Amino acid sequence: MEPNRYYVKNGDTLPSIAEELGLSISEIKKYHNESSRPHEWIKEDNSLPVWSTFIIIPDSVEVLKRKKEDFLSSERAALIQKETDTDDYLILQKIDMQVSGGSMIDSETEMMWEFRKFRKDGIFYGEIQQKSHQVKYIKSIYRQFAEYMQKFNKPLEHLVIELSHEGGVESLANQDEIMERWNRLKNELQPEMGNTLEEKNIIEGGDRDFSDTLPLIKNNILYTLFLNDLFYEYVELGTFVEQEKQQYTSQVFANEQVMLLSKRKVEKEGDILKIKFYSEADPGKNGHLRSIYNTKLKDFLQENFDYALTWSLEYHFDIRKGKMLLCHSKIKEQASRKYTHLTEHTIQLSKN
Repeated sequence: MEPNRYYVKNGDTLPSIAEELGLSISEIKKYHNESSRPHEWIKEDNSLPVWSTFIIIPDSVEVLKRKKEDFLSSERAALIQKETDTDDYLILQKIDMQVSGGSMIDSETEMMWEFRKFRKDGIFYGEIQQKSHQVKYIKSIYRQFAEYMQKFNKPLEHLVIELSHEGGVESLANQDEIMERWNRLKNELQPEMGNTLEEKNIIEGGDRDFSDTLPLIKNNILYTLFLNDLFYEYVELGTFVEQEKQQYTSQVFANEQVMLLSKRKVEKEGDILKIKFYSEADPGKNGHLRSIYNTKLKDFLQENFDYALTWSLEYHFDIRKGKMLLCHSKIKEQASRKYTHLTEHTIQLSKN
């Protein structure tokens, strides 16, 4: 397929072309030089080769101009997936489970992820390198167990993830590397482990999860939040729009699926795009949870089933760079007034 071209007119400069197409100078220069031969490259001083009649651009002139109009418009916005430099993201995760007025699990974990997005053969990839993982707070009776289980996160410390066109997780590009790290970890842990049923289950679970890690990644809410399907052209700004029904994996009903009703609102403030979601459990689609509650929990909690789930989620993106600046997610789920689970994530681009 012939690459997209911008044919240079008399008086054109790299800055004027960038302005016309709504691209940055560095973006045009990088894309053209990667797609052409050395004697056709744009020079260090941004001057165009005198013998070239065109430069190679990432999309057609018509599409790029329309996307520029979308960027300037107050009625629509295009969030375009782009390559990004390596950035650090600070992640704060809070979990609180209350049973009969007492906190059973109350923890706060802080992580630092190094992330870059690159394109190869027309496909986008996200590379995640975990720089730190610290349990900042947890009840003392759980700390030793939490720190032990944290070791089993090591195989996921480096991930290369193929992304869909919209930005979500498509596949894992370094599955073999993950399995190799898991095998090394097993050998390291062998002197510490006994022969209990619980330890055997941990090892068998690791063998299963790290030999085919994609389901584990897709079912982990943190990866779903960090790599979400958000790269679209949004045409209805400033108002809530109903979304297709989606599923959520319950935290109070042992991984049962919960059907959600969701709506989305998109707002644009200069270079910043704010994408907000609000979801709640569909009252007509989750009757199976009542049966589970009545069978397993009602006698213990001594109150009737009263299920509810609310989820508020907000993203901030730099439109020009196609880069996430902030994500805040808060999910409150309850089986009844005496049994609730709160999960909260804040993901923020580090300024360091």
